[in-house]
Amino acid sequence: MHTVTITSQGQVTIPKEIREEYGIKGSHKATIERTKEGILVKPKKDFWSLAGSLKSDIVATDEDLRKARERMVTEWPRKLP
Repeated sequence: MHTVTITSQGQVTIPKEIREEYGIKGSHKATIERTKEGILVKPKKDFWSLAGSLKSDIVATDEDLRKARERMVTEWPRKLP
């Protein structure tokens, strides 16, 4: 258990050991919930932090991505009403 200080502006510094354990670096968003035991603070993951979490057998080369971008730029606007 760690003891922290709550500043007059309501700010709390999460101890370094806990930040490292949860991979919190620099400025980071979190969610706060009321619980029967007190306050629960959970790190909020952004979209880009999930990048490696979905497994796929699809392999795309730089050339594949370039062609897909070209198709999107030329074909997608024609499909709009």
